[in-house]
Amino acid sequence: MISSVIFDFNGVIIDDETVHRDLFVEVLAPWGIPLSNEDYERLYLGMDDRGCLSAAWMAARKTPIPEETLRELIEIKSGLYGARMEEGLPLYEGAASLIRELARTVPLSIVSGALRPEIESALSRNGLSSCFAFIVSAEDTPRGKPDPSGYRLAHEELVRRGLHKGGPEGIAVVEDSVQGIEA
Repeated sequence: MISSVIFDFNGVIIDDETVHRDLFVEVLAPWGIPLSNEDYERLYLGMDDRGCLSAAWMAARKTPIPEETLRELIEIKSGLYGARMEEGLPLYEGAASLIRELARTVPLSIVSGALRPEIESALSRNGLSSCFAFIVSAEDTPRGKPDPSGYRLAHEELVRRGLHKGGPEGIAVVEDSVQGIEA
């Protein structure tokens, strides 16, 4: 029996994966780092900003991205994403009604590589904030997916809040990427 549902956010609730891809291309281009649609979908889809930018930099430059540069690129991308969100990013058809219906019967949460303000803004704009017990975002974990730390943290939080008993059995996860499924 399902006692809780954990959703990914990007590509599951909000239809913004192509926006993320385009923004990664935009912030990496001035550094001479190419990112094709195929490589993004095959290698980076589902990664958080830190993971995607670090991996793309390493693939192109064969050296780790300097931490200061990484922070700068994340900040630039976040600002660009915020501007796109202001223009309005759509939810997947049926996502809002499914979330509202499920929230009446089981606790819902989000585990995402997105930044917390991005998630909270989209949920608020669509009247879904109250449907979720909590959010585990990029700021809450040391590594993004496929590392399972986000899901482990969500499981611990469900148990701590008395919303789930025992192990991960009975928790359904809705994901859209290989990295997310591996997590």
